[in-house]
Amino acid sequence: MSSNGENVLDRTAARGLGLLSLGIGMTEVAAPDKVQDWMGLPRGTGTGVLRILGVRELMHGIDLLMHQRARPGVRGRVMGDVLDTVALGMAATRTRNLKSFGIVAGLVMGIGLADMLFAKRLKRKT
Repeated sequence: MSSNGENVLDRTAARGLGLLSLGIGMTEVAAPDKVQDWMGLPRGTGTGVLRILGVRELMHGIDLLMHQRARPGVRGRVMGDVLDTVALGMAATRTRNLKSFGIVAGLVMGIGLADMLFAKRLKRKT
C-alpha cells in the first residue's frame, strides 16, 4: 500500500476507468452522430454538446492514467457523471427510440455507480 492509502488494486481500477474514459471520449468526439443514433436522437441536435462531453471524458482519462493518486480523478469523474445525468434527462425528452435510449442511459448510470462506489472506497482509505 502506498503512502496515500491506495494499493495496486486501486491503481488498476483507476487505470481501467481511465481507459474507459478515453474510449467514451473518443467516441463522443469522433462520432457524435453515431452516439445520437444509438440514443434515438435526431442527428445534429446535440453534436456540439456531445463533443464537449467527449473532451471532458478524455481529460478524465488522461488524468487517471497520468497521476499516481486516483482519488482526485475519480471524484472528477463522479462530478462528470452528474453532468451526464442532467444531459441524459434533457435528451430523454427528444428520443425517438426509448428502448435504445434506455440501454445507453443504463450503461451511463452503471458507469456512474461504479465511479461513485470507487470514490467512496478511496475516501474511506484516506
